[in-house]
Amino acid sequence: MSIYKEFSDFYPYIQSIRKLKNYLSFDMLFPKDWKLPKKFIPENNVVENESNEPNKRLISFVSEFEEEKINYIVTSIKNVIKYNKELEEKERLFNLKVKELKTIFEKQNLNSLKELKFDLESDKLKLEDDDEQDSDRKGEESPMVEE
Repeated sequence: MSIYKEFSDFYPYIQSIRKLKNYLSFDMLFPKDWKLPKKFIPENNVVENESNEPNKRLISFVSEFEEEKINYIVTSIKNVIKYNKELEEKERLFNLKVKELKTIFEKQNLNSLKELKFDLESDKLKLEDDDEQDSDRKGEESPMVEE
């Protein structure tokens, strides 16, 4: 795989990539409200630095300079980005659906609204439990990596 393809997914967030002795640090600038779930990245590979940009988090993802470990950290960064982009899209979709529902409530009479039902295909809707994957880390707290 080319380095361009490898970095293109997280290019908008790259602040810098630094060599620190036998380590690489991927310094990423993320929105302040983004989360770093434990299931994507071990706490000992993440350092939060002070950001000069308002409403941004400067996060360093650090790894030894070994192919397997670098691949792991790059995959972890991509997963953090994907996770947060999906959360943003869910929030956008939620707000859109709330507006649609509000319109329905404004236009329909009370009796019609009392009969309103929501049918979801239960086999397509599966709730995920993040705690299942993090059960061995219970009791640990970190301001960086969130459960």
